[in-house]
Order: sequence, then C-alpha cells, then structure tokens
Amino acid sequence: MQDIIIIGAGGQAKNTSLVIEQCINKQTNKPKFNILGIVDDDTSKTNQILRNYKVLGTIDQILKSHNNVGFVFAIGSSKAVEFIVKKIKTYQSNNQNKKFSFPNIIHPTAQITEKEVTMGKGNIIFPNCIFFSEITMGNFNFFNRSCSISHETTIGDYNFIHAGIHLSGQITIKNKVWIGVGSTVIQCLTLNNNCTIGAGAVVIKDVEENAIMVGNPAKLLRYKTNNK
Repeated sequence: MQDIIIIGAGGQAKNTSLVIEQCINKQTNKPKFNILGIVDDDTSKTNQILRNYKVLGTIDQILKSHNNVGFVFAIGSSKAVEFIVKKIKTYQSNNQNKKFSFPNIIHPTAQITEKEVTMGKGNIIFPNCIFFSEITMGNFNFFNRSCSISHETTIGDYNFIHAGIHLSGQITIKNKVWIGVGSTVIQCLTLNNNCTIGAGAVVIKDVEENAIMVGNPAKLLRYKTNNK
C-alpha cells in the first residue's frame, strides 16, 4: 500500500480522495493507497478537515517533514500543477535522500486495456471513463467521470478533461488544454496548447493555441492573453 498526500484543499480534493479510496489491488483485494492527508499553500486551511482528512500544512512543510510518499493533484489549474511539480522535482534533486512519486490514479470502473493505452505519471482517471485502442497520454492529465476517448488519440501533459466529454478517433490534444463538461470533439482534429473548449461545445475543426471555443458548432470567443 502506497502512502498518498493530496495537493489542494478544495472541492476537487473531496472527489479525488473518494476515488483514491476506491482503488483496490486486484491480487490482494486491499486498498492500493493510504491517504495521509492534504496539503495547501493557503495557510488559513491548515488543520481543516475534508472528508476525514486533515490539511497538514503547506507543500514546503510537507517536503521537509515527509519521505517516500506519492503526491496526487486536486487542483483545477494546469499552470499551478506544473509549477508544483517543478518545485517537488527540484527539492528532490537537491535532497537525494528524499523519494517522492506521482502515481497514476485509475478508478476500477474505468475501462482501460493496458496493452492499448500507454501513459506517463500523475494521471487521474475518474469512474466510468472508457479508453479504446492505441491511446497515448503523457503526464498529469485529469479525466473526470464518464469520458470517452476513442482510437489512436494522443494526449500530452497537464490537460483537464471534464465529465461526459467524447473524443472521436485520431485526435491530438497537446498541453494545458481545458475541455469543458459534455463537449464533443470529432475525429482527426488537433487541440493546440493552452486552448479552452467551453462546456457543451462541439468541435469540428482544429483549435489554435490559446483559443477559447464555445458553442455548437464551436466558434472562437477570444484568445487568451498572457496564457490566461
């Protein structure tokens, strides 16, 4: 059983902790993970309780006080996740005795064929997601419940894919892409870095970097400035 600390003390931490609790080792029929608590750099949240888990302190405090733990992100910002990952890796590089990891969290109801899906680390997959054939994903991607990812799809790093989305085949999702609840992306398209797809949108053409797309069919609302 691996010790886990959740990063982020908001509503997403409640859902994520529930998913982690439900991850069972098939061989032993015991939980895969032991949640030690939650961390957040908002010091006003220290010692608060979320779903029976205590907010232990800030990230810097936990890096100093703990070892041999896995970190799981419950933060809705790609930029924030990337920043914290770099902080943890830098701290570990400067303190060789420290061993931290970023496990993949996959709910047991998610349908994933290991031979057909390859992934990096730090990915979170919520209940009832379906992944079909020849899918490749990088690191620190979040898939909310009931997502459908079809064949020959490539997903980069730090993407947020929300509940009930449908990705058709041969789609490329680059990095830091945010796809809203109930969206659909038709086949053979590319969603470029840092773009946003609004809730319920139907994407029928490639999406440019930093673009915000909304509607059915999805149309350009505006471009982000300063990657925001």
